[in-house]
Amino acid sequence: MIRHTMRWALQAAMYGAAAVAQAQDYPSKSIHLVVPYPPGGGTDVVARAVAQRLQSELGQPVVVENKPGASEIIGTGSVARAAPDGYTIGLVTSTYSINWVLDSGLPYRPAQFSAVAPLVGVPMLALVPAGSPHADLAALIAASKRSPGRMNYASLGPNSLQAMSSEWLKHLSGADLTAVAYKGAAPALVALSTGEVDFSFAGLGASRALLDAGKLRPLAVSTRQPFPAMPGLGPVAADVPGFDIQIWYGVVAPAGVPKAILQKLNTALSNMAGDARMQRQFADLGNVPMAMSLDEFSAFLAQDAQLWRDIIATAGIKPQ
Repeated sequence: MIRHTMRWALQAAMYGAAAVAQAQDYPSKSIHLVVPYPPGGGTDVVARAVAQRLQSELGQPVVVENKPGASEIIGTGSVARAAPDGYTIGLVTSTYSINWVLDSGLPYRPAQFSAVAPLVGVPMLALVPAGSPHADLAALIAASKRSPGRMNYASLGPNSLQAMSSEWLKHLSGADLTAVAYKGAAPALVALSTGEVDFSFAGLGASRALLDAGKLRPLAVSTRQPFPAMPGLGPVAADVPGFDIQIWYGVVAPAGVPKAILQKLNTALSNMAGDARMQRQFADLGNVPMAMSLDEFSAFLAQDAQLWRDIIATAGIKPQ
C-alpha cells in the first residue's frame, strides 16, 4: 500500500512538473480563437479586437476561426473536442448559458469546458426601422396587442439572445410578436431596416452602421443602468417593469488545460479591461469591459445559467 501511494505521489509530481514546464513554454505557436458566428457581426468585431490584443500580450499569432451555426453549438462543440493544450479557445456569449438550459441533447456537457475569462458586457438596444410608426416601446407593445399575429421580431434562432430577450419582453408586457429567424445579426438588422420585421434587440456594435445611416431607431436599452454610449436612451424597464438583461462575451477552453496556462490566458485577457485604448475601442462598440479571476468567472457562468433557467421557466419558453 505504501509502495502504491508513493508511486501515485511520484506520478502526480511528474505530471505537475510537466504541466508547469508546458505552461512556461506556452504559447510556442499560433492560438486559434473559435467564434461561433459569421464574420462581420458584433461578436466577430469584438473577437478580432481581442485576438489582436491577445497576440500582442502573448507574442504569438492568434487566428480567428468563424464556425457559425445552431446557436453557437457548432463552434462551441469544436472547442469541447479540441486538444486541452491552450491552443484552441472559444469565444462564447450568454447563449452558452441558454443552451445548457434549453437543449438537453447538446453534443457536449459543461464538464468539457474550463472557464478562462469574461471579455465585455453588452447592453442591447430595442430597435425599430427608422420609419416605424411607433414613437416608443410602449406604443409598439400596444400596437402588437391591437393586431394579434401581425407584428414580428428578428431572431437568430430559438436559443439566441435576441429570441430569449424578445420572449421575456413578451411575457412581461403581453406584446404579440412572432419570431422570424435569420442566420446572423447582419442579415437580421438589414431586414429590420427595410421593414421586413418590426422589432429587434441588438448590440450597438452590430447596429451602429445602420443607426448612423438613419435606417434604424433605438427605443430603449435593455439594462436598468444608463448606457454611456447612448446617454439619453431610457431603459426597457421604464415601460416593462422587471426587464433587465445585459448579455456578455467571454472565453472558454477545453477541460483539462493546465491551470497555469488558463491563468496566463486569464491575465492577458483581463489586462484589456484596464487598457485605455481597449476601453475606448470597446466603448465605440457599445461594450463594457469585464475582468474576473478564473474562479470568479467560473462562478459567474453558473450564476448566469441559473438566471436564464429562471427566465425560461417563468416565461414558459420551450426547447425547439
